[in-house]
This record gives sequence, structure tokens and C-alpha cells, in this order.
Amino acid sequence: MKLVLNIEPKPQSRPRFARRGSFTTTYEDKDMKAWRNQCRLLIANQYMGQATLEGPLRANVRFYIQPPQYVSKPKKNQAALKVETIPVGKKPDIDNYEKALYDSMSGIVFQDDGQIALHTVGKFYSLNPRIEVFIERMEE
Repeated sequence: MKLVLNIEPKPQSRPRFARRGSFTTTYEDKDMKAWRNQCRLLIANQYMGQATLEGPLRANVRFYIQPPQYVSKPKKNQAALKVETIPVGKKPDIDNYEKALYDSMSGIVFQDDGQIALHTVGKFYSLNPRIEVFIERMEE
């Protein structure tokens, strides 16, 4: 099953802490919460009517990220940006992007992201930011 999510990839943010009197509470950044809700909506619209996957899963994920100006301006990079072959070798870490995506997919595509037994992940610069996910059940 393949999903193409036309949304700018966003890495999972760190939990925030606040003191409420003598108690400390944790909460999630409101931008991260809004992004996750938008992502869940895109996933649900594409996955509608299909059963939740069970058992061990294999995932192939590609994050296509808007390039900064120092990458998109030089003419030498224009062809590579069109075919989306320039890898992103800097922060944010790829596992933070994965965490945000898998948390958004939980309960819709699969019950829990712990079901993912094997994954191949990449992040590349693109003029068309999006997330492409191919996920399938593995034989036990």
C-alpha cells in the first residue's frame, strides 16, 4: 500500500514542560499538534475503507524537503532538484521525521508503530515537498 502525503515533512518536537503550582506537566508544541492532525487527515482520506494492518510490517519512506536557498539557487543543482536526488545530510535527524509520521499513522494504518520490523528511510531535497510511504505486511 502506497501513500503520498502532500505536506511539508516536520520532525517530531521535544515535549514541553510547564509548572502548574507545585506540579510539572508535559505538553506538545501547538504547531506539532496541528501538523499531526493535518497529516492524520491526509492519511485517513487515502486509507479510507481499508483494514488496519496487523503483524510485522515493512516500511519504505521518503521525505522530500524544501531546499534552502543555498541549495536551490545554483544552476548546477537545478537538474538534481528536478529528479530529487540531492540527499539531506544535516539536522533535523531522520528518526524525528519518522517518529512524527509513524505517530500520525498509528490507529489508522496499523495499531502501533512497534509493528514496523524493517524500514528503509531517506530524506531528499525537492521543490515539491511531500512524504511518500510504502508499507506492507511481512511474512512471519
